[in-house]
Amino acid sequence: MSNIAALKEQHDHHTAGFPVLPDGMERDGFIRLFENVAPTMFNLTDAEISTFVRMAEDPRPSDWKSLDREPCCWRKQAEVAARRTKSRYSIARHEKALARCGLIDKRTMAHGGRSGYDGCGIFFSKAIALVPAMLAHQHQQDALHKERNLLCNTRSIHKGHLKTALSDLAELGADMAQIEAEYEDWPDARKLRRIDMDDLRQHVAEADLLTQQALILLDATQNMQHGSSMNAAPYIQDTTQESKSVCNASVVKRSAGKPAHSGFSGSEPNGPERCREKDDEKSSEARKGEIRLKLSGPILYGLASPDMQLYIDARTNGRQPTEHDVSAAAIQMLHELGINQTAWRDACEVMGHDDALLALIITDANRFTPEIRVQNPGGYLRGMTNAARNGTLNIVGSLRALAERKDRQNG
Repeated sequence: MSNIAALKEQHDHHTAGFPVLPDGMERDGFIRLFENVAPTMFNLTDAEISTFVRMAEDPRPSDWKSLDREPCCWRKQAEVAARRTKSRYSIARHEKALARCGLIDKRTMAHGGRSGYDGCGIFFSKAIALVPAMLAHQHQQDALHKERNLLCNTRSIHKGHLKTALSDLAELGADMAQIEAEYEDWPDARKLRRIDMDDLRQHVAEADLLTQQALILLDATQNMQHGSSMNAAPYIQDTTQESKSVCNASVVKRSAGKPAHSGFSGSEPNGPERCREKDDEKSSEARKGEIRLKLSGPILYGLASPDMQLYIDARTNGRQPTEHDVSAAAIQMLHELGINQTAWRDACEVMGHDDALLALIITDANRFTPEIRVQNPGGYLRGMTNAARNGTLNIVGSLRALAERKDRQNG
């Protein structure tokens, strides 16, 4: 484009008024937005993104907000190349890619020169005009990211319950070859972060069905061999096994898949810092062992909040809920409660998945408890995680207190 043509186009733009960043967004905010969406929205490489950012940092912040000025990088290609420690040919390729995406408008003099005095350079009005589309794309990507986290967390629940069911079936001598074969084909957790979303949705649905199949087989086998159902435990009870101190233990060995095993002493989410067994030498010697809390699906359903019960009902469609149903439904509540992935991961690492799920049920249910009224579920869960880390969390006591409150509410 000739210098005269460039000046004419600039004048035409000026007459109509240049696009500006939306209210509340400044230049640096725009750059962060661009960096977030550029790989997926424009299919740009890291090098091309860095070149755009370096050039976009040249115009004054006010140029991005003014109707009568257009943000422009006047630097010559060689200067941009030197600042990027790249060759001029690389910068030229980057500029072509950016122009092809409709992000920049390259106006130069006949010999390719750029000058602020002559109104020639790299202009960013086109990029500003794309901000609404960038924001929409970012919103879509955020939603997909949250869904991927939910699906990965849900698959983790399925995997934990299935592994436990397979272990129990092996001890009972049941034929589970087909289920094991299908389980062996599951992708590992790292691959879940990379596979296509449609494939991930299908895999998690199939994993759920396979887990339910294994649990039904386990229930039937136990009924046949022992005359008791795996969901038969009608109340909260503690049992101890083996000689192993639980004082100050943040996590104890337990059978994964049983929804509530706890070896913690204290209260939730804040409580006495010292372990109660320290006050009772006889207890510390005689009551050493693994504490297991056995809860059936219907008992867990009764402890759940009305909101969580809706998720459980959607899964069960009128049938009696299992522990697996409650666990899978509880994971659905994470986003609704505003509990981010980091807080949930920390809870699982410190407590284990089983106790973390129980802590989640307690956190959610206490939103509806008049004397507690949890306003910040994420902060409340972190408090329980810290108590577990310090050895002061008492999941058993918390669930019993919740059950008593439910009984009083139901009159």
